[in-house]
Amino acid sequence: MTVADFKRMMTDYYIGDETVRISYNLDSSKTFEDQFSAVSLENIIFFDVATAMFVMQELFDRFKTDVSEILSAQLPGTVNWYAWKARLFQFGRKLFAETDYYDNTGLTEEEITTERVVKYAAAVEAKDKSILYLKVATDDGNGERKPLSPEQLIAFKKYLNEVQYAGVRISVINDPADEMKLQIDIYYDPLVLDENGRRLDGTADTPVQDAIRAYLKNLPFNGTYTNQGLVDTLQAINGVRIAELKSAASRYGAYTEFTEIDAREVAHAGYYHISDANLIINFIADEEVL
Repeated sequence: MTVADFKRMMTDYYIGDETVRISYNLDSSKTFEDQFSAVSLENIIFFDVATAMFVMQELFDRFKTDVSEILSAQLPGTVNWYAWKARLFQFGRKLFAETDYYDNTGLTEEEITTERVVKYAAAVEAKDKSILYLKVATDDGNGERKPLSPEQLIAFKKYLNEVQYAGVRISVINDPADEMKLQIDIYYDPLVLDENGRRLDGTADTPVQDAIRAYLKNLPFNGTYTNQGLVDTLQAINGVRIAELKSAASRYGAYTEFTEIDAREVAHAGYYHISDANLIINFIADEEVL
């Protein structure tokens, strides 16, 4: 369910209550949005609660996914096992003799975590099963994904040679983020946002841009981007009446051309980045509320 779905579920029940209808002198033939302003206390409360419910839903879904991945990773030689082993790589440390694990005796959890430079990993098997693509990335300390350094990559490939099963061909993908390009029309409520997308109450200058970047950043590593998912995220922003995605395209590598995204896509590098120049937003006042 989306934020809008959670909110609609609550507001439908709210205006369906006889006591509420009498207290507010509501028209039962009209919706909540028809009778309450976007900046009303009631609307803000329902939106905040719906957002909290949506976040909890996402957290529980992610928890289930994490547990499933952990269980799957325990089967040696499987695709998920390779991704799990990649995240266990420790930069600057040798494997215990004749094994595929480290002797971390005397190390603190913080020291081990610091040495594990592969923060993100996903294994993808070619359709003909001739090769296993292993996508990896680290982070910059601020939660932003980036490629391993040349020194880290060399050591990581040596580690893979020692832990992989005989006969398995592995190709490591350690590339900068796929570049995203978006063109969006935002029909906004002029009671909430201005012509530049800033909130009139001064709480946020770029709520739409922030939501887009958060959506891309919060995609699981090697997760599927969807045009509909992005639109749903934008529709949930207070003050956004209609989010119309005019164009969504991406490219990987500095010399490739942007390719239009048809409904969904998985990033070549496993993650996306979008620059200010490639985020084109046209803010249009919604005539229905003028």
